[in-house]
Amino acid sequence: MYSIALPVAAPSLAAEEQQVLLQPAPLVSLYQAFALVPDPRSRHGLRYDLPYLLTCLVAALLCNCNSTEAVAQWCQDHHLLLRVCLGPRDFATPTGSLYRRLLPRLDAQAIEVVLAAWVQSSRLQGDEEAVALDGKTLRGAGTAAQPAPHLLAFCTHQSQETLLQVRVSEKTNEIPVAKAVLPCLPTTPRVYTADALHTHAAFMQVAHDLHGFSLLTVKGNQPILFADLHLAFSDPATSLLPCDPPLIERRRGRIEERSIRVTTDLNDYLRPHWPLVQQVAQLTRTVTVKRTGTRTQEIVYLITDLPPTLASPRRLLELNRGHWGIENRLHYVRDVSFGEDRSRLRSGQAPQVLAALRNLVITLIHRQGSCHITASRRHFAAFPSEALHLLLPRRSPQQ
Repeated sequence: MYSIALPVAAPSLAAEEQQVLLQPAPLVSLYQAFALVPDPRSRHGLRYDLPYLLTCLVAALLCNCNSTEAVAQWCQDHHLLLRVCLGPRDFATPTGSLYRRLLPRLDAQAIEVVLAAWVQSSRLQGDEEAVALDGKTLRGAGTAAQPAPHLLAFCTHQSQETLLQVRVSEKTNEIPVAKAVLPCLPTTPRVYTADALHTHAAFMQVAHDLHGFSLLTVKGNQPILFADLHLAFSDPATSLLPCDPPLIERRRGRIEERSIRVTTDLNDYLRPHWPLVQQVAQLTRTVTVKRTGTRTQEIVYLITDLPPTLASPRRLLELNRGHWGIENRLHYVRDVSFGEDRSRLRSGQAPQVLAALRNLVITLIHRQGSCHITASRRHFAAFPSEALHLLLPRRSPQQ
């Protein structure tokens, strides 16, 4: 059972979003947190309260249901369990059409703020775990009338919890959004990792102002910096820091080897444009497919304001490896295990709302100590009461 700190008032939007996320508040459960989400429906003829509907939806997602029809069937099959856990109701089995009408009307940003506050407040105080940020386009949600929404997520490296997710407007891109949203995360001396799109001195400065650090990837979108680093690491005269042996991983019929070379020789040269730089690195990734013997190699460069005293070459290698967990353990899982890009629910706010709830489900599963999302969902499908127990108040009827 998880209970956390949340604001007692409904979350505001835009300018006040940061205050909602960072303000300390009483302990509540997820079921109680859902009461903070604005209900767009008229009170006339209301059969189900919104916390009940959202709790049923998240519980069904935990129990391996991917569509609104599957959620409705799950509610019908377990109506006695819902009655015991959530209290008696005249109507206990919401239909798939109800969810299809409701989800597009919900305030997706309000849900994101509530879930972000719940996740952040339930973590240890002073948490310094590294955070990766990466965007994902909900390709299945695009229509002829509207482009597919693009969401920017902030996910922890080891625990794989989504701390915050925001929508990127069609009129802008991830770069200004990331810099504006970064202060909404708890201010601790953590490391922020990002792909080449965010490799700018301004992003490094924002992280520094939050008492944090950044590790950024350098690719062709920074041609001058990329050429400088390539030339430096091609020069035998460049002095390198002592490096540990490469990291080697064997899985799914592939052998992946990651090696790194790090230097501080370029700091003075780069500081006119990168005033905070402390180290640069060359990372070589070699992948061998055992079945065919095919061997591919990729070389990328890294720039960071982490000094060698805080981040050895092995630490930089681990941080870079941890960054790509957001692709493998969040975005890939949402596509493959939850069928996100195959979803037919495209209208209004529904795609972002469901993406936020899928992030929550993945976070809850990781908090149970499992990294096998599909297997965990099958387990919850066999024991649905365990899924409901993760969402209910501490003093719920079944206890």
